Amino acid sequence: MINTENEQRVKLDEILKSLFAVSKKVLITMMNSLFKEDFDVEMTDITFENNEFVSDDYDIIRGDLFLKISKGNKPYHYHIELQTKNDATMVIRMFEYGFKKAKELAKYQVEDEQEIVIYIPKQLVIFVEQNKNIKDELKMKLVFPGGQEIKYAVPTMKYWEYSDIDIMQDKMYPLLPLQVFKLRYKMEQIKKRYGEGSSEIKETIMEAKKISETISKEGSQLFNNAEIDGDDLHRILLAVANLFEYLNTKYGEDEKLNEEVRNMTKTLYDPAVEQRGIEKGIEKGIEKGDIKAREEMVKEMLLDGESIVKIKKYSKLSEEEIAKIKNKIMQ
Repeated sequence: MINTENEQRVKLDEILKSLFAVSKKVLITMMNSLFKEDFDVEMTDITFENNEFVSDDYDIIRGDLFLKISKGNKPYHYHIELQTKNDATMVIRMFEYGFKKAKELAKYQVEDEQEIVIYIPKQLVIFVEQNKNIKDELKMKLVFPGGQEIKYAVPTMKYWEYSDIDIMQDKMYPLLPLQVFKLRYKMEQIKKRYGEGSSEIKETIMEAKKISETISKEGSQLFNNAEIDGDDLHRILLAVANLFEYLNTKYGEDEKLNEEVRNMTKTLYDPAVEQRGIEKGIEKGIEKGDIKAREEMVKEMLLDGESIVKIKKYSKLSEEEIAKIKNKIMQ
């Protein structure tokens, strides 16, 4: 049970950031949609970059997501912040993040000795919750002592305007679970008007459960259509279950519903894990009798939480042999 607001906030941040830890194909495809790019998945590489910087007060500040997409020898840098609520100072923070990343990157670039050039990453703020004050861009003007003015702007994505169908069509699959979280705004308004435990709150919790089921099934369908892999599906389903639990714990506190949603997502994920086990076995030479490969697959399936029955089926190892491998992992 989550007991404090701070713990809730930390858990929520972890859930949201986990959405980006998906496969290369899914991540590049999403970046193409978010930034109107056209990167070829096969011809590009994508890597996560440092997101921690030292502030002027010597504190550590952390951005959400910094990515580098490499096309040949040319790197392209991106920065995404995921915001649940509006923040008037967001544009200042974006500038600070962007400038610090630009300084960091400048250390590794050879430029004209007569002029230092630094490059701000392409930036985007994704606002999840409905707010009429959020514009299409966050704007700021920098005025220097000599009168020089520079206009700085960061585009925004108003996520609450997107349905699950929109997200699917734009192939922004990692953002699907946020459809569940969109209901927090509605729940907060109902809570203020009718109080905790009202029938209206309970109805909205059930609406969140229904959306959780819809998003989970859509994720499963994406897996069946080879749009995402088993790990991607796992992250989507886990995020759906965790986001529902976050809302239900904060506004409903019905543990039975949490269990129902967890069981529903597990039911959808099990076939994917099973298929992934088969694929890993084939890739690593299981069918050729490679004992080392079998042991590696068993380790991965154990870490995935697979049942002994399934592990025996695909590894062709006995329970005793599997138990030995499990003991090695635990040591």
